[in-house]
Amino acid sequence: MSDPQSTATFLAPEPSELAPLFPGYDIEYLIATGGMGAVYRAVQRSLDRTVAIKILPHEFSADAAFCAGFEAEAKAMARLNHPNLIGVYDFGEVNGMLYIIMELVPGQSLFHSSNGLAIDPPEVIRIITGICHGLAHAHEHGIIHRDIKPSNILLDLNAQPKIGDFGLARPIEVKTQEGEEIFGTPHYTAPEVVDAPHSVDNRADIFSLGVMLHELLTGTLPANDLRSASAISHCDPRFDAIIRRATNPHPEERYSTATEIANDLHTISTTAGPKVLQTACPGGSRALTTGKPKILTPQKSSSLPGILLLLAVLAVGAFAWKRLSGPKANSEPPPPTPTPSPSLDAVGKPPIPDEISIPAPPPIVIPEPESTITEPEPIPEPTPKPAIAPIAPVLPKFNVIGFFERAQGMMLEKVAPMIAKHNRDLATNLTNFEADLQREIRGINSLKDRTNTGELATSYLSDLKSGDNRIPEGFDSDLEEFYGLTKIHQQYLKRQKALDGSLLQEISQLSNTYILGLLKQIERLQTENDPAAITLIQEEIQKTRSDKSHFRNLMLPDEFEITEEE
Repeated sequence: MSDPQSTATFLAPEPSELAPLFPGYDIEYLIATGGMGAVYRAVQRSLDRTVAIKILPHEFSADAAFCAGFEAEAKAMARLNHPNLIGVYDFGEVNGMLYIIMELVPGQSLFHSSNGLAIDPPEVIRIITGICHGLAHAHEHGIIHRDIKPSNILLDLNAQPKIGDFGLARPIEVKTQEGEEIFGTPHYTAPEVVDAPHSVDNRADIFSLGVMLHELLTGTLPANDLRSASAISHCDPRFDAIIRRATNPHPEERYSTATEIANDLHTISTTAGPKVLQTACPGGSRALTTGKPKILTPQKSSSLPGILLLLAVLAVGAFAWKRLSGPKANSEPPPPTPTPSPSLDAVGKPPIPDEISIPAPPPIVIPEPESTITEPEPIPEPTPKPAIAPIAPVLPKFNVIGFFERAQGMMLEKVAPMIAKHNRDLATNLTNFEADLQREIRGINSLKDRTNTGELATSYLSDLKSGDNRIPEGFDSDLEEFYGLTKIHQQYLKRQKALDGSLLQEISQLSNTYILGLLKQIERLQTENDPAAITLIQEEIQKTRSDKSHFRNLMLPDEFEITEEE
């Protein structure tokens, strides 16, 4: 049902004010209040049972269409009777306020119990299976919930899940009209709820179930971390297949019923799967864990290999210097080699002889004219200089490599939502590309050409969807002969490049934040007398400033394909 007005605040009546309006109930106290009304704890005298009474603001009862929808939904919900659904006992209007009386669940919501936490897989299976059974019962009786999320799942004192807050529910046969306000919660809402609200059916609830399954296993929403659940929390990889099918953007590719999800989860719980390392839930028997998934540091870095090579070279230089300059124990000087030049004494200096004797050189015979050449007096060899030892390398005291990993990991956390949005935009662009291609194909005059081209286009688009939702530079050669199709391809390829350019620009803007963090670390190192560490960080700053692709490569995965618009 639609909300006729946006009710930002609602002044909940005091229990004493409501008492005369509900003579068959003892209203004990106010449980909660919000824009959509207030909920009270009460006791039904005739049956001696505790109930919850929810009243809606006056504005709702003033809308005739809303009142009619509210009555239809309340009657449909009252027909539901399932242990995983909150029961509805009565509804009506008092003093200009619509009300509904329902089962009171003395517990808290799944959101309050698990928000930000990864739950043990067996517990996840138990909770999601219960929700599946409750949803299946509602769907079988023609009710779509339309807002499945952890805050709308209550856990009773035995931790059994109960689906509540059917405030957005509607009978399946009642379709959303054009212009009607779209309901749901971002990240949990199926794409068709926004793109084609008139076509929404029970598979929209299936989508929300898949999102919840991922969130309970990992402690994070799929939109906030693009990796599979098993990659984040090391759970059984068979969960990934269930999540992928449940959250498929195309309703026809999802599970058709919630019972099918429950059956697949039951298979995981009763059959041995691949062995996995349960790091996300180290307690094993505990239902909840405080361990949150970590964002991995990038596997590639154009700066770290250079740093490691520099350190290795310096270390080898130090070792070589030690071998060259260090004294050798029990070593004897080599025997002197006879030479015509003066010998060196024990300290390496030439002796000073009383008289220098120069041996007679062999005669040199020259045919014409004959002459005798006297050999000049030899010049004594210069005193050899001692070997100069290489300068010992100065290694950084600070763990620079570890610092780079931490700094880049922090930046990856900021980039992850950007990449998630970019992937959603790519999928939307591909969907629009498909629609325009099919529209153009329907306009081909020849039936034969239209049929053949339609089949080729379907195969072509199927390959793109099974990949990364990217439109390739080159168009399918069999489709190029139709100018209209080629033109559409170029149009959406240009849009894709614009999306890529926007992502790269957003990432590049973060490089200034990265550089600022490096500069602050240099300031901290100024008092540590660690010039080697400062030099390495300064080199990383210079590389980031001079090469715009350096920071982008640190932030984007190796397989991430992206092109900028020319």
